[in-house]
Amino acid sequence: MKIVQFGLHYSPNVGDGIISETLGHAIAALRPGADYVTVDISGRSGFGATTVRNRALALAVLGVLPALVRGRLVEARLTRMLDAAEPGWRAALAGADLAVLGGGQIFSDADLNFCTKIARVATLACDTGTPLAVHAAGVSGNWSARGTELFGGLFRADLRAVGLRDQLSVDNWVRQTNAQGPAPHLTRDPGLLAAECYGPASAPGEAIALCVTDPRLLHYHADGGVAGAGQDGHGFFRDLAQELVRRGHSVRLFCNGADEDRAALTRVAGLLNADATPAGDRITVAPPPDTPSDLAGIISGSKAVIAHRMHACIVAYSYRIPTVGLGWDRKLESFFASVGQADGFVSAGEDAISRAADAVGDRLSAGIDADTHAQVLNETRDAVSGLLSRV
Repeated sequence: MKIVQFGLHYSPNVGDGIISETLGHAIAALRPGADYVTVDISGRSGFGATTVRNRALALAVLGVLPALVRGRLVEARLTRMLDAAEPGWRAALAGADLAVLGGGQIFSDADLNFCTKIARVATLACDTGTPLAVHAAGVSGNWSARGTELFGGLFRADLRAVGLRDQLSVDNWVRQTNAQGPAPHLTRDPGLLAAECYGPASAPGEAIALCVTDPRLLHYHADGGVAGAGQDGHGFFRDLAQELVRRGHSVRLFCNGADEDRAALTRVAGLLNADATPAGDRITVAPPPDTPSDLAGIISGSKAVIAHRMHACIVAYSYRIPTVGLGWDRKLESFFASVGQADGFVSAGEDAISRAADAVGDRLSAGIDADTHAQVLNETRDAVSGLLSRV
């Protein structure tokens, strides 16, 4: 069997790569000897590859343009990239039994970005006669008319299944596609198998891992209120770290690896160093991760995790590490509800710092129920088994 996964394997946000690697791990366990091939839909060929230079500046420019103009610019640029990548994608599909789209929040219309990429995958699946399935994807409710047209290319392919990771995604899919194609079903994110894929932590966790994310990225992609938006975004992370220290915790700052997040991590560390009452060795900074396994190592060695980033939270749950999610996107709230941890989600608001500190204390006391955790992981494996049955 040959499975080709189209996703974000080499994304600088290495949380996206965790999806690809854990899906491959599950497929290998269920079908030993299967040929699993990954294709990065942003045209990257390895970790550290750059497809957009000065991305922060590009986002700033796009942010002041009208939506229609932004979409046209992004689609035109991506079309050139996809034309260059297409021969390699066709070669990857040669002899494939199934092409898989997902997971991740890829059915989102942020200036036609994913719409354009997925449309090209659908076209190639049609051209090569390769069956196609969506697995563990997220769906935003923001599709434009052009985005809906591009995503609609999926329904001209041999689309075997649509697996979505939460009920909100299912509802958005049905509404925006007019219920075309296979009926969507709930499918757990393969990142929940991270602990099996990457193995145990090298040492017990002693610090709370606080994930720093660039505030501009949060605002650009948010579909809800951003926790920490009521003040300087970088200052939010500084103040939260200091509040955790005041409550007796040690803190380890980290990020998911994107260039903007690395810069934000450096800035927050600088703010803490410049503070009049520094916390000394109670606050440390983890080296930014270059690969998915690096990120898993940071998280697995933590006492608890606080993050806006979805896959920081998913990986922590996989390791049964108490986790608090910071609001910015409804997908995060949906994930916490789906694993029975709704009280671990902290929405936006002026008191987000105190509520997050309270929540992490509560989660440390309560822990993660072993039976629920085992059930969630079994559902994740079953979902991959169901995917393979579509061949």
